[in-house]
Amino acid sequence: MPNPFLTLDAPGKRVLFMGNEAFARGALEAGVQVASAYPGTPSSEILESIASVADQFNIHAEWSTNEKVAFEVGVGSAISGLRTLVSMKHVGVNWIADPLMAVNQTGVRGGLVIIVADDPSAYSSQNEQDSRFYSYFAEIPMLEPCNPQEAKDAVVEAFELSEKLELPVFVRSVTRLSHSRGDVSLGELRRERNESRFIKDPKRWVMVATQSPARHKWLHEKQNQMREETEELFLNHLDLPRGAESGVIALGVPSTYVSEAMELLNLEDKVAFLKIGVVNPLPTKKIKTLLNTVEKVLVVEEVEPFVEEKVRAIAYEVENRADIRGKLTGDLPREREYTPDIVLKALAGFMDVEYEPRSKELRERVREAEDIVLPRAIAMCPGCPHRATFYCIKQALRKTGEKGIIAGDIGCYNLGAFPPLSMQDTTYGMGASIGVACGLAHANLPERVIATIGDSTFLHAGIPALINSAYNDAKMTVVILDNLATAMTGFQPHPGTGITATGKKTVRVDTETIARACGISSIETTDPYDVEKTTQTLMRALQSKEVNVVISKRECALDAQRENRRKGIAVHPYTVVKERCTACRLCATQFGCPAIIWDKDGKADIDALLCTGCSVCGQVCAAGAIVEAK
Repeated sequence: MPNPFLTLDAPGKRVLFMGNEAFARGALEAGVQVASAYPGTPSSEILESIASVADQFNIHAEWSTNEKVAFEVGVGSAISGLRTLVSMKHVGVNWIADPLMAVNQTGVRGGLVIIVADDPSAYSSQNEQDSRFYSYFAEIPMLEPCNPQEAKDAVVEAFELSEKLELPVFVRSVTRLSHSRGDVSLGELRRERNESRFIKDPKRWVMVATQSPARHKWLHEKQNQMREETEELFLNHLDLPRGAESGVIALGVPSTYVSEAMELLNLEDKVAFLKIGVVNPLPTKKIKTLLNTVEKVLVVEEVEPFVEEKVRAIAYEVENRADIRGKLTGDLPREREYTPDIVLKALAGFMDVEYEPRSKELRERVREAEDIVLPRAIAMCPGCPHRATFYCIKQALRKTGEKGIIAGDIGCYNLGAFPPLSMQDTTYGMGASIGVACGLAHANLPERVIATIGDSTFLHAGIPALINSAYNDAKMTVVILDNLATAMTGFQPHPGTGITATGKKTVRVDTETIARACGISSIETTDPYDVEKTTQTLMRALQSKEVNVVISKRECALDAQRENRRKGIAVHPYTVVKERCTACRLCATQFGCPAIIWDKDGKADIDALLCTGCSVCGQVCAAGAIVEAK
C-alpha cells in the first residue's frame, strides 16, 4: 500500500516519511514524468513509492532490466524534454558509467535527476563504494541531503538545477537516510508538465570522435555556472560564532550528529560549523571564509576523505593555513557508517574536552543485554528453495566424487556461502558468477566449476557471460536459482514474472528459452523441493563434458506464504517423531533450516510458527524422523 501522504496536496502540512518516500515525494512535487530504476537496497523504495501512484499522476514508472538500461531510458525521456528520475544503489552507478560519460557532454533538455544510495558499512552490498567521485569524474552537480526534509527538497531543487544547467544532477543518499523516518513539511505538487518533443541535432546528440571535443568544451564552460548556482543553495550553511578558533565541516547524515555533539559538549558558541549539502561543486567561498577565520578544522564525512582532500587543496589558496583534520589524520575512521558516538568522540578529541559516551549504569545494562541475547547466524529464510538447491549441489558433488568450485553472485543465495551450506567460493558483482566461472573453467583446474546465479541477476547481467561460456566452450555448470522475484531487495517483479512495476500484466520472459538462444543445448529444469530428482539432475550436469544449465525453479517461500494466506490455504508444518530421531544433527550440519531447533534431550524439533511445510527436511532426514504434522 502506498503512503497516503505521498499524494496529499496540502502545502505546509507536516507528515512522517521514510527517506526514500521523501525522495519520491520530492519527485512528485517537481512534476516527474518518467521514473526508472533497478531494485537495490537501500534505494528500492524510491521507485516503488512512485510506481504506487504512477497512474494517478500519469507517470511512466518502470523496473528496468538493469541500472544501465534504467539510465538510458531516463536519457531518452530527458532529451525529449521530460522530467525524469533514475534511482539506484551505489554499485549501480558503475553500470551507468559508460553512457554517463557521454550524456554529461550532450546534456539534456528536461530535468534528469539520478538518486544514488550509498551503503556505508556495506549492510546490503559487496562494498562501501563512495559514489561522490562519479560527480567529480563526470563534472556534474551532486547534492547530499542530511534528513528526510532535505531529501524531498533536494530532489525539487535538483530538477530545477538540471534544467538550468542542461546537465544530469546526482542526489546522494545513504542507508541511514534512505531507511530512517522523519517529519517532512509538504510542498506544492507541480501541475505543470513539460512538453515532449525530440529536437534533431546530430552535432549534440551523436557522440562520436569528431564531435566529442566540442561538447567537452561546452561541459567545461558550464562549470562556472554550476558554481554560481550552487554556492548559496539552502543545503550549504555556514555558522561563524564570534571569536571561534576551531571549525567543523560536515555533510550528509553525520552533519546531524555534529549538531547534536556540539550541543552535548556545549560547543555551539565556540566552534564554527559549515554544513555542506552540495558535494560537487563544493561551496568554495564558504570553505575559504571558514579557513581564513579559524586555526583548525575537522572534516566529518562518511566513507572516503572526498571533501577533506579538496579542502586541503583549497587551503593553499587562502592566507591562513588552518590545520585540517579528519580521516587522513586518523581523527575519524575511513570505514563503516558513522554513529553519534563516533562523531562525539572525534569532536571531543578535536576540541580536547572530556566526555562520557555512556553512563556507568547504561554500560552495565548493555553488558547484561549482550549476555542475554544470543548471536544470530546469517541464514536464508525457512523454506527457501535456494537452501534446497545448495543442499542438492552438495549431494551431487558427493555422489559423483567431484570436488567443486562455486562462483556465486548477488542475491539471497549469497547466504549459501555461510555454514552449514558453505556453497559459494567467490562473489564479486551482478552477473560475475558466470564470467568468473568461465575463467576458472579455462584454468584447467581439477575441480568441477559451477556458477550459481538468480533469475533477476541472470536477466540483469548474466546473459552476455552465458553466451561467452558457449562461444568459448567453457566446460562448466550454470545453476540458475529461479524464485520468480527480485527477493532480496523487496520482492520486486522482473521480466521473468510477467508483471510491471505498476502491477500490470506484460510479456513474461522465459529463462530456459533465453539460455537456449545463448547457445546452450543441455538445459534441464527442476524443482528444488524434490531433492532426489534435483540431485540426479545436477549429477548429470556435473558429469557433462560441455557447458550446461540447470534451472532450479520454485517460488520464493515468503511470496508463496503471502499468496497462501490471501487464498486462505493452510500451511501444514512438519514435526519430528522423537522415537525415530537419532540426534545425528544431519538436518543442522548439512541443511540448516532456521525452523529446525533442539529439545532438552538434544533431539531435533521443529518450530511450527517458522515452518513453511516445504517438506525438504523430511527428505534430508536419513532416519525418516521428520514427517508432516497431522
